[in-house]
Amino acid sequence: MSERKALDYGQVELIPGIVCDGYILDDNTSVLSERGTTNLLDMDHVTFRIMVEKWPPISLKSFTDKDYIMVENLVEVAAPKSRYYGRNIVVYTTMDIETIIRAYATAFVEKGFYKNSLAESTSLNLQFMLLLLT
Repeated sequence: MSERKALDYGQVELIPGIVCDGYILDDNTSVLSERGTTNLLDMDHVTFRIMVEKWPPISLKSFTDKDYIMVENLVEVAAPKSRYYGRNIVVYTTMDIETIIRAYATAFVEKGFYKNSLAESTSLNLQFMLLLLT
C-alpha cells in the first residue's frame, strides 16, 4: 500500500478564533493535522494521543460505534504552502473528529450524571460544540 500524500494545505476556522491546519489528501479526503485536531478540541496533545490509542475511553464505550476503529494516519506533506512540506505528519479524518464529538455529545445528552464529569474532563471548545449539538 502506498503512502498517502497531502496535496493541498489551508487554514480552517471551524470555530471562531480557532484556526487549524487542514489538508486535502491525494484521494480527496479532507483531514486535519493532529495538532489542528487537538487545537479544535482544545485538548492536551499527549492526552489526545492516549485517547486515540485506547479508543474508545471506558466512560464513552457505550456511546460509540463498536465497529469503528480510530487510527492515526501518517501522510507525506506534498503541499508547498505547508510549513511541514516534505515531512510526514499525523492527520485525522473528519469521520474521526466527528466520532469523538458525537461520543461526547451522546453521553452528555443521554446520561445526566455525565454532565458533571464531562464538564470537568472536556475542554471549552468541546463543551461549546456539545452545547451546539444539544
